[in-house]
Amino acid sequence: MVIKKLLEEFDEDTIRLYVQKNADYYIAKWKLMASSESKISWNWAAFFFTANWLGYRKMYLYAFIYILLNLATLVPFVGFILWIILWVGIGIYGNYLYGQKTYENLVKLKSEYPDQEIFKQMLVKNGGTSVLGVILVILMGIVIYAILAAIGMALIEAGDYSEF
Repeated sequence: MVIKKLLEEFDEDTIRLYVQKNADYYIAKWKLMASSESKISWNWAAFFFTANWLGYRKMYLYAFIYILLNLATLVPFVGFILWIILWVGIGIYGNYLYGQKTYENLVKLKSEYPDQEIFKQMLVKNGGTSVLGVILVILMGIVIYAILAAIGMALIEAGDYSEF
């Protein structure tokens, strides 16, 4: 399991340098997950602020996928069920996804920067959180929904309602 590898291959100080804010929270969660060999661990921030939390933790690809999947929420009933599944799913698996991203990035940085001092500098630079990431996620959502609105308006103006 990737979380176990993260804790075995990197010491807590290295992980703290990368994670930065709330590092103790994540390390404690990852230790519990590794000891129970589980990918499940509840994260309230991931649950309540889903896409924004993903952006804040610099998981932009997951945020983009989440926003795209949220487009299905426009479909009555099925969309609502999918939205609940996504919302709860990120709450349940958010710590695992973040641990996986942390491990992958630490491995990559370690191989790119064998000098320990430069490696530590790169941990701080590449890790941590990003308010800009939250803004980017919000803008991604706005752009995607604006495109959908434009397509919908074009269909309405053309009088082609058969797709709805």
